[in-house]
Amino acid sequence: MADSVVTSWWDLVSWVTDTVLQPCGPVIPLLFSRESPPTVVGTILCPWGSVEDNRLRLCLQKPLSPDPPLLLIDLPSCDLEGVCRITFECSAEHSRGGSLLDEPSWMVRCNGSKTGYGRRRAATKADMWALEAVRPVSTGAGLLLPPKLDSATAGPTACAFMYMRGSFERVIGSPDSESYHLVDPTGCLGPEISFFFLRG
Repeated sequence: MADSVVTSWWDLVSWVTDTVLQPCGPVIPLLFSRESPPTVVGTILCPWGSVEDNRLRLCLQKPLSPDPPLLLIDLPSCDLEGVCRITFECSAEHSRGGSLLDEPSWMVRCNGSKTGYGRRRAATKADMWALEAVRPVSTGAGLLLPPKLDSATAGPTACAFMYMRGSFERVIGSPDSESYHLVDPTGCLGPEISFFFLRG
């Protein structure tokens, strides 16, 4: 009789163990399988101490890539403080078609207010010097001082730049809409910046 009770008790424990403590392997991928959005590196450059050129530049690049920028666009003056939403709008009627970021010109709004127009262009020597100088920086802001140049080489690169640089999550809504959102978990950069590109 005692052996029968022990056997029944052990059968019950085994049944509870098998039922409750199921392997949780299939559950974990469901909790953690969400892929992170793709990111690009965004750099905002502002010439410092230059009277002739005071344009802001927005550059978007693939992370750790020596390839030319995905986008380099001149911006009208914007107040990059607090929550900053910069919208780039272009007309589908005058569009060349193709990739959204290949559009040549944009109307720019900052937090809903029209600030002017932005124009896509190729990078100059000064732009490439600045982008190469900040390549080791993943997230940060500062001042780039140009190297000392002699009179024979002085020219486009003889300019200082203020910069802000960080990772931006890329969200593609459709062929005519993309957005880029600054990833700044530590808050070291200050402003919350998002860029929206719209073609309509």
